[in-house]
Amino acid sequence: MKALYFRCSLRERSLLLAFALLILLLWMAQLLGRGQRLWDEWRNVRAELAAQLVWRANAAGIAARATAAIRSLEPAKTLNATRLVGELTALAAKTGLTADISLQSTVRTDQFAFHTAQVNFRRAELAALLGFYQQLGQRSPYLGLDQFSLVVDRANPAQLNASFRVVAAELAH
Repeated sequence: MKALYFRCSLRERSLLLAFALLILLLWMAQLLGRGQRLWDEWRNVRAELAAQLVWRANAAGIAARATAAIRSLEPAKTLNATRLVGELTALAAKTGLTADISLQSTVRTDQFAFHTAQVNFRRAELAALLGFYQQLGQRSPYLGLDQFSLVVDRANPAQLNASFRVVAAELAH
């Protein structure tokens, strides 16, 4: 290989050297990218571990507060999926809104069932939406707002299109 290199002209040697440097630069860039990804992953794992340690250190307090909170809930006020849709329809009617409501999912745990519903309002006034939000807040902790989006209606900028994702807690029997 050495003999081949020295037999080449100065121009060919310069091109071979430039090609070798280019390959080295590409290899180093790839190596640095992999190193950066490993470093980011390590930091994420370390942060997750720290969060888990905090949760584990406070597990007894969290369990005690959860037990006290469960005791304070009234089973008659918790909502199953059907009652959730009815309650949201009633709250919307009370504030003068027409809602498009669809159930999304139910997540069950040992003590609770969490029902999620998507509530959409088209061409609504801000005051009515605020009234719906306040009515929803009065039903806490049995109903909770999980996600909210608000968009100005293109046809009439004085009206809004809103989307609420509402979660209801039901005590598991």
